[in-house]
Amino acid sequence: MKLCYSALSPFVRKVRITAIEHGLLDKIEIVDSDHSDMFKGINAANPLGKVPSLTLNTGEILYDSIVICEYLDNIGEGPKLFPSAGPERWRVLTLHAMANGMTDAAYQRRVDSILPAGEGSPSWAGRLKLSMENCLDEMERQAENYGQNLNIGTIAVACALGYHDFRFGNEQWRDGRPKLARWYEQMVTRPSLASTLPA
Repeated sequence: MKLCYSALSPFVRKVRITAIEHGLLDKIEIVDSDHSDMFKGINAANPLGKVPSLTLNTGEILYDSIVICEYLDNIGEGPKLFPSAGPERWRVLTLHAMANGMTDAAYQRRVDSILPAGEGSPSWAGRLKLSMENCLDEMERQAENYGQNLNIGTIAVACALGYHDFRFGNEQWRDGRPKLARWYEQMVTRPSLASTLPA
């Protein structure tokens, strides 16, 4: 299998964590993405031009991150990260959707900040920041229920918080969110998360 990769992508990080948790990382060849013109796309294997994508040994290509993660969850060993059915599945997938949406908002803010002069939108960047803040507040309300058991929802939350630290560390998301901060500090010591932190 070949994973089209970008070292700083929180979406790629989610796939790498899943692969590590299932003992699959050594079966995946890492292929670097093309950053020569990010506005044209960095991954020709994905029509959206985004990472990650996973090329299977059959030649079939999977994207985006949640599809790849569920595929790896199906073929890997160890505890499943995707509940199979029922209320728990919908709870975990809804948590994933929120955290993934927060990460996407953060990524869009980052792109907006590096656009050529006059092309960015302060009002849109402000709206994206509000979305991130709303997600952080909801995560604080939920944090005591997360526990230390890993699933695709809690992986996505950890990746969202890690990316927030990396790109918007000056905004201090921990202030006023002690439950979420405590949960994260414990979770990030897990080897699969610690070894994939953006640097």
